[in-house]
Amino acid sequence: MCNLSEGVERRGIKKGIETGRSAEKVETAIGMLKENLSVDMIARVTKLTVEQVVEIGEKNALI
Repeated sequence: MCNLSEGVERRGIKKGIETGRSAEKVETAIGMLKENLSVDMIARVTKLTVEQVVEIGEKNALI
């Protein structure tokens, strides 16, 4: 494989991993909201901002 295609492939893999991690954080936050944990606690544990947690909660009718 040439260097250009290797670089493109590596960037694609990295982006896919980051997308998966983001989705996992959202699912974790949803589960924690369902368990009635505080927004501050969820933000600390998931490394999301309080604003992001609130947005997730509102979009999923949990807040």
